[in-house]
Amino acid sequence: MKNIFERSAFCLSFFLTAFFAFSFLSDLNAAESSVLLHTQYIRALEPWIKAANKEVRHLDKDLAIYGLAQHGHWYMQAHDTAFCAYAVLGTDPETDESRTGMSKADLRKTALAMLRFTLRSHLAGGSVCTDGLPWGHTWISQLGLERMSAGVDAIEPYMDSELRGLYAKVYASEADYILTLPVVAGLTKNNVPESNMWKGAALFRASVLNPKHKNAARWKEAACKHFINSMSTPSDKTNDLVIDGKKVRDRFVGANMFDSRACNHHGYQNVGYMNITLSNLALLHFWCKKRDVEPPMSLYFNALAQWEVVKACTFNDGRLLRVGGDTRIRYCYCQDYAIFCWMLARDRFGDADTAAFERGWLNQVFTEQKDNPTGWYMFNRLEDLWNASPLYFTRIEGDKACSLASAAYWHRIFDFEKMSVKKVIAPKSWHDDFHGAWLQKGKNRIASWVWKGALKAGGLCIPSDGSDMAEWQCNLAGQILGTGMKNICSPITWTGFSFEGGFATCGASKITSSESLAEGTHTPGIGTLFLAFCALPDDRTVVAVQRAESITSNYLRRVRGLALSVPNDVFNHFERTVYLPNGVQKLKAMPKKYELLENKGKWLNIDNKLGVVEIYGGTPKIARLADRQVMIQNQGKPKAAGGNLYCEEIAQVCSEGISFIREKSTIFDCAAVVLTANADATKKFADQAAAKSISSSDSDLRLLKVLGADRNLYFIAVNFSDKEKTFDPMKVFKGKDLISLGQFADVLPARGIALWKQGK
Repeated sequence: MKNIFERSAFCLSFFLTAFFAFSFLSDLNAAESSVLLHTQYIRALEPWIKAANKEVRHLDKDLAIYGLAQHGHWYMQAHDTAFCAYAVLGTDPETDESRTGMSKADLRKTALAMLRFTLRSHLAGGSVCTDGLPWGHTWISQLGLERMSAGVDAIEPYMDSELRGLYAKVYASEADYILTLPVVAGLTKNNVPESNMWKGAALFRASVLNPKHKNAARWKEAACKHFINSMSTPSDKTNDLVIDGKKVRDRFVGANMFDSRACNHHGYQNVGYMNITLSNLALLHFWCKKRDVEPPMSLYFNALAQWEVVKACTFNDGRLLRVGGDTRIRYCYCQDYAIFCWMLARDRFGDADTAAFERGWLNQVFTEQKDNPTGWYMFNRLEDLWNASPLYFTRIEGDKACSLASAAYWHRIFDFEKMSVKKVIAPKSWHDDFHGAWLQKGKNRIASWVWKGALKAGGLCIPSDGSDMAEWQCNLAGQILGTGMKNICSPITWTGFSFEGGFATCGASKITSSESLAEGTHTPGIGTLFLAFCALPDDRTVVAVQRAESITSNYLRRVRGLALSVPNDVFNHFERTVYLPNGVQKLKAMPKKYELLENKGKWLNIDNKLGVVEIYGGTPKIARLADRQVMIQNQGKPKAAGGNLYCEEIAQVCSEGISFIREKSTIFDCAAVVLTANADATKKFADQAAAKSISSSDSDLRLLKVLGADRNLYFIAVNFSDKEKTFDPMKVFKGKDLISLGQFADVLPARGIALWKQGK
């Protein structure tokens, strides 16, 4: 009898385990099915409540907080974004109480208590935050109110007269404060596209919530001025277009975006904040739509042109194609709020492609959520961040929950499927001169480069459908770390040009390592890094040429020549397959200790998708660190929060640990081809010696011959010198019918690159 009960219990346990596993996998695959997006967002949101409840504290019967809820802006923003999740789930007909662990009534009760705390603790509310001080009246205090707006709309039928009155009163208070501030804008200084957008939105909301207020008209005009100076460009200074009763130039203060639509936020070409600005626009757009209120037309000024470039900087599965990289945590914040941009583009511009972005991103959310059974979205990947800063961790978790909740609510109340459809064409190639940025998107390859990026220079070459292989930290730009805490390669100068189907660039950077642990040390210049990068017009091939030279004798703790980073983390299930001349090997992330995967040949391939072939300077090998190495960065200085993404590092020259380098020595001198090709094609390319170095008596010249996937023969000349070089390509390459793909005129510029195609 005992054995029967044991077998029955085992069968029941097995059945339940299988059932819940199937249920979770069904959620995971929901974004690939015909399930309504509204439902998918709710399913992604529900498990988070069980984790968030550990950080929700009820102060008394009618007040609750998430995190610490002190008066500093990040504390309150974290609290406000969490409120949004509780409010939406507490009012949605499809919320599954077994998955949230709370009844919808309790979710609503908690949401109202959180909202009550937000409004009462504001300067206009008469109370204080948990640290004894009220919040409000700062440059960013309106942002939390903006991001919680969908939650307020969802819970609004359950709000009492006190909450309704306080909500309007707080917005009026913030609007009056904004009136005391000058409107500013700038391409590199006072670059505030997103804050001008949210300030304008707060001003307009205040006028709608307080229509009889004495300053309502002033708020509306100030809102228009902020909107005009949000995604403004230099050419808008003379723009005579009349919007909301005035010419653009009459409200123009300064440009926040370059005419290319590039954005120099936080000091680098920042795709994330190109998105964030549009996301703040979306918050007001849908708020007005729900109320059938016509927003100022200035709200949409330059929005379509901005979206076209943002769309170009988005992978087909919704990941941001961050030309310029990122200094923050990967796959959160700007990425989360990109959902708002997609929904705005669908509603305002009729862009039907954005539904695929939503479904693709939801698949990635589900993938990481599966790795976090406690309910948090990112804890397993960001445990070090939790230990370093619970505030930062709860804030970015709140951002993800808020973005999912807002999208769930909008999909519930608006029928996106019935909206008109238009084709919004995103450029396949893009360039910004100020940042030295190029992007080329083809059917088979995506290639990019930027000089003024998050960690300065960096490139990309991945398959068009391989967004999970994208990482920009020092990517394809070499890596040299000294013993200081802050290591950076600052661009000195560069040249470059675009052509049909590709681009080429060449330049030099100064290598520095500073903030040493030892007292009394100075900031030494380690050396110079010379980089050339060429995306051939064959939709497959990129050529990377690099040389690094020391200036003084120094200790180095890490060297990577080439430095191609391929993420190997939760989003690809912690496994990559590497194809080598001597066999195939699975790479499980992360190894217990540092290891170097050597290579007995001249090529390797990752996942049968991305190949690397040596031209000269070292066979490609793989450096495997024991921990996640992509960190939060501040101008090259890692913060004490651990890594947030693990990468396999492919290098031609590689050292890990302290090494000594003499002055005026070569650290590395190498060149390689990166191919969006399978292993067989990569092997064939290497066996045929389809890329060769041509010898030169000039030590500053690098001459290459490469056979493209289009069967055309390409010749590349790189000048790493600070002096121009007279150059006869017909004589040097001994070729016939060479067609220049640049603007070559027998002189190769200093730090210059030239490219020719041999005519058929």
